[in-house]
Amino acid sequence: MRLWDKGGDLDAQVAAFTVGEDPVLDLAWAAHDLVGSAAHVRVLRAGGLLGAEEATALLGGLRTLLDSVNHETFTISMAEEDVHTAIEARLTEALGPVAGRIHTGRSRNDQVLTALRLWMLDELDAIELEWRALAEAWLAFGAAHRDVPLAGYTHLQPAMPSSYGLWSGGYAAALLDALPLLDAARALVDRCPLGSAAGYGTPLPLDRELAARLLGFSAVEAPVTTAQLTRGIVESAVLSALGAATSLVARWAWDLVLFSSSEFALVRLPSAFTTGSSIMPQKRNPDVAELLRATAVGVRSARREIEDIVALPGGYQRDVQLTKGPLLRGVRQARTALRIAAHLSPAVEPTPRPLDPALFAAADAYRRDKPFREAYREVAAEIAAGTFAPAPSPPPGWEPEALAHRLAVRPVPAARWPAWRRLLEG
Repeated sequence: MRLWDKGGDLDAQVAAFTVGEDPVLDLAWAAHDLVGSAAHVRVLRAGGLLGAEEATALLGGLRTLLDSVNHETFTISMAEEDVHTAIEARLTEALGPVAGRIHTGRSRNDQVLTALRLWMLDELDAIELEWRALAEAWLAFGAAHRDVPLAGYTHLQPAMPSSYGLWSGGYAAALLDALPLLDAARALVDRCPLGSAAGYGTPLPLDRELAARLLGFSAVEAPVTTAQLTRGIVESAVLSALGAATSLVARWAWDLVLFSSSEFALVRLPSAFTTGSSIMPQKRNPDVAELLRATAVGVRSARREIEDIVALPGGYQRDVQLTKGPLLRGVRQARTALRIAAHLSPAVEPTPRPLDPALFAAADAYRRDKPFREAYREVAAEIAAGTFAPAPSPPPGWEPEALAHRLAVRPVPAARWPAWRRLLEG
């Protein structure tokens, strides 16, 4: 039975349209909805709105449902509409009328916000580990090929002496520089919306501070009207951080596509990391790099889709239901890109070749005892005449150890699930 059902029939096409993809999408955060429900049971108990036996029964039912989610046997039917209704329906089947008490003082609006934010916090912790793993992979490649010469390109033209170490180390440093974006997204997510109900609170004695502490949020989302106004902003912040990371992955992947081509021939991708042509027997294709290159577009598109959807007046609007799909899609695409890039990086094989002497032109001009613009023209004339004979100079130095230290001093996210599981204990 629909939670909002007041009797009467609903047109079948309208029902299907309004339910949309929720029965499939909501499975992603079903476990987190159960955790939020367990915290709500404890808040109801603390406020004297549930008896001890009722609370114990409800927590036991929620534990059983969590097991079914973890074993992937939990399902949501079209008639149930969403995970919230499915949970209450399963509890009713198992416990009888007491299951209806779990919705006291709660709306599906703050219920979905709580589940989504718990899911996002969980995902952000996992993403940070994958983010760090990619930075470590790029750093390890750079350290292993620290002084192997490589031309540095500008405008896709060989420009300056560089190294494979500088190439990969630059990506590692840029990825670490972007980590504060992940912290900023987490700070926005880390506010507890539970107790805001349909966006205007409830007169019941619900301790919102207790709910936040139980769920591990750093603070309450307050005032209650804030919860609905931040829908879309929070999701956009998460995808914006992921967009920065996947943009770096895309640029690195672009380099691989170019560098592995026969024209550049600066790296080789093992055959196990390439695919073949269905018509040309001689071809091996860098499909993995090409698809990584496109992932950033998907993440940015998901963010823009959400931002366009939430261009709405204040209060709850049903449109925001449609933000769940792009959020889930964007997060999953980004996590896949981070993992695949980290897996691919150590397989890349440099194929260095001697640097063109012309790449040392700027360094040679710097060393001449005359104004740089005069030395610049002098060197250019020598290159044109074929008489330029520079003394090779090393590329700028860099310190893999300093980047490794940046990773080492940053704390690894603490596990959240042990505390969340304890919420479901009787």
